[in-house]
Amino acid sequence: MARPSSSLAKWQHPLSFNSSRHWRRLLRMNGGVDPGFRLRAALVSALSRLTAPTRALERLVYGSRVNAVAVQEPPVLILGYWRSGTTHLHNLMSQDPRLGFVSTLQAMIPNGALVGRRVFRQMMLWTIPPTRPMDNMAFSPDLPQEDEFALCHQVPYSIYTGLFFPRNRHALYEKYATFDGLTPEELAEWQEAYLAVIKKATLLFGGRRLVLKNPANTGRIPHLLRLFPDAKFIHIHRNPYTVFRSAMKLMLSLREIMPFQHVGEQEIEDDVFYLYRAMLQRYLAEKDEIPAGNLVEVRYDDLDQHPIEELARVYSALSLPGWREAEAPIARYLAGQAGYVKNRFTLSPEDCAKIEEHWGFAIDAWGYSRP
Repeated sequence: MARPSSSLAKWQHPLSFNSSRHWRRLLRMNGGVDPGFRLRAALVSALSRLTAPTRALERLVYGSRVNAVAVQEPPVLILGYWRSGTTHLHNLMSQDPRLGFVSTLQAMIPNGALVGRRVFRQMMLWTIPPTRPMDNMAFSPDLPQEDEFALCHQVPYSIYTGLFFPRNRHALYEKYATFDGLTPEELAEWQEAYLAVIKKATLLFGGRRLVLKNPANTGRIPHLLRLFPDAKFIHIHRNPYTVFRSAMKLMLSLREIMPFQHVGEQEIEDDVFYLYRAMLQRYLAEKDEIPAGNLVEVRYDDLDQHPIEELARVYSALSLPGWREAEAPIARYLAGQAGYVKNRFTLSPEDCAKIEEHWGFAIDAWGYSRP
C-alpha cells in the first residue's frame, strides 16, 4: 500500500495517543480549544479513549520491567536549535550498531510502543507521509525521533505545549525553554517522565547506550546533568541566517499540524527569534558546567562537507567506543542520501537586520557572517 501524501499530515497530531487524563489536564491548564480546531481536538480525544486498553495492558505487562531497567551507559545528548542539523547528526549516529535511540514509534505512541509495536508500526506506515513536510527528509516509525514528543504524553512541561496552545505561549516558552520557574515538584515529575522514556528505549534496544536528540534540551543543561552527571553532549550549530528562514518554514508547517488555538505569522516570527535567543544564550552561559571531555561542538557545514572526518572527531573528543564498527554503516547511509536536495532560502536586507539584532550574540560566538 502506498504511503499517504504530506497533505494528510495535518490530520496527524503528536498527542493523538496520549491518555485522556493527560489530555484533559492540558486542556484545563491552557484554555481549551478555539473554533476551527474542534475536529482536530475531537480526533485526539477519540484516539485517546480508543487506545486506553493498550496503555493499561502495557503497564500491566511491561511496567515492572521498564522500572527495573538500569541505564548502564550515560546517554549521548544532541543539542542545538531546530534546523541546525540535529536530525542529520542523529540519523548518522543512529547507524552505529552499538547505539539505540527513541524511535518515531516510541515518540508518538510512548505508552504502547512495547505491547502494541507491531500493530502501531503498521498503522503508522499506512497513515503518516513518507517524508517530513518541512524538508522532505525521510519519515517512518523506525527512524530516530525527538524524545520531547514522548515527554509531551507524560507531562505538560514542554516547549511544544506552547505550539499546541499558542494563546498562552509567551508564559509557556519563558517557563519551559529553560525550566526557570518550575517548582521542585514539577521538576521531579519531568525527571521521572524523562527517565521512563529513556528506560523504555533502553529496553527496546537491548541495553545499548542511547543517542538522544532534543533541541528543547539546549537550555536545560543543569537539569540534564542532575539526571546523568556523565552524559556526553554534542551541540551542533549552523549559520543563524540560514537557520532563521528554515525555522520559519518549519514553524509555519507545524501550524498546519499542531495547534488547537489560532496563531498568526508575525507571532510565529517573534517566537522563532525569542526561543533561539533564550535557549542559545542559556546554553552559552551553562555549557561550562559540563565536565571536561563530555562536550563537543559541531559546525553544521563541517558535518555536511566532511561527515566521516567530523564524526571521527566527535567520537574521539567524547571518548566514545566503536568508531571502527560505526564507520562503515554510516558511510552506507551517507551513500543512500546522495540525491537529497536541501531547501534553499533567500533573505531580504530587513531579514538580515532583524537576525543581527536578535541573534548577534550567536553570530559573534561562532564567527558567522551574512551568506
